[in-house]
Amino acid sequence: MRIVRFESSYAEAAGRLLAARHAAERQGTPVLQQRFEEPEQAARMIEDLLAPPGAVGVAAFRGEKLAGYLIGKLETDKLRERHVWVAYAGAAIAEGESAELYRDLYAAAAAEWVKRGAFRHYALVPAGDARAMDGWLRLGFGYEQVHGVQTIPPELELPQRAGGIEIRLARKEDEAAIRKAAVYIMEHQAQEPVWGVAYAEDRKRFEDGYAALIDDESGFLWVAVQDGELLGFQAFFPAEESESDMMMPGSCICLEVGATAPHARGLGVGKSLTRYGLVHARQAGFVNCVTDWRITNLESSRFWPRRGFAPYAYRLVRQVDPRILWATGREG
Repeated sequence: MRIVRFESSYAEAAGRLLAARHAAERQGTPVLQQRFEEPEQAARMIEDLLAPPGAVGVAAFRGEKLAGYLIGKLETDKLRERHVWVAYAGAAIAEGESAELYRDLYAAAAAEWVKRGAFRHYALVPAGDARAMDGWLRLGFGYEQVHGVQTIPPELELPQRAGGIEIRLARKEDEAAIRKAAVYIMEHQAQEPVWGVAYAEDRKRFEDGYAALIDDESGFLWVAVQDGELLGFQAFFPAEESESDMMMPGSCICLEVGATAPHARGLGVGKSLTRYGLVHARQAGFVNCVTDWRITNLESSRFWPRRGFAPYAYRLVRQVDPRILWATGREG
């Protein structure tokens, strides 16, 4: 086995590996789009991954035949600091290769990532790819985010109104309440056992962003109101048309965000909001719906599967100890 730096000339062969991986994944998740089973389409995905300046990848060869590849993108931001992002299309291995090849590819690629100061490594991995999941988890990666999908049942009906709770689309007069609710998620996920970092200076950005959803005619912001008080909200937006999003099913709406006021949890607010959103989406012609959640958010990780969302991809993460740049055990 020979592992080398990934070159653009390998894109066609990598596209064949990715297309085969996608075809296998569609056996368990048939709502994923079939066009990515075409090697030419998959090869374009590889080319897109290589385009950014921060792209760093490796390729494994058995003789002259490509056996696998791994491509990551170096990024820096306030939340994740210096990190590498391996996209959903960022890794694949040939049929007959074992999960060990994922481990070998990572070892070769991550050596360069760490040298460049990237100590947080993220990977989007198909949930049904047993070899990939095995390889990444045995590299010390852990689950961070779950991506779930469901085909909206055509027979789904609106729930009965309970406890005087009204479900409706948001109106301009809801803006003050929406702004108050905009920080529910960030505050909740900063608590145990998620401990997701939340910066106080971002509160205004969240408030403005959520308030803007009221006037966004491209989507649907549902609110639950009781006696004039907003108890929760959920926002649904049609999936953007994309020729390069392997994770997005066709005829799909995205449940982008949802939250329930802390004192209203357990009253069925979230359940009713989800049902209204899905029924409306089906009536509007959408067949599928996707959403995602933190796996360590205990409430979310129990709530969304009960609403019919099945995991079809995971975001995995590994934190490398930055002291490795100097704490190597060598003297001098």
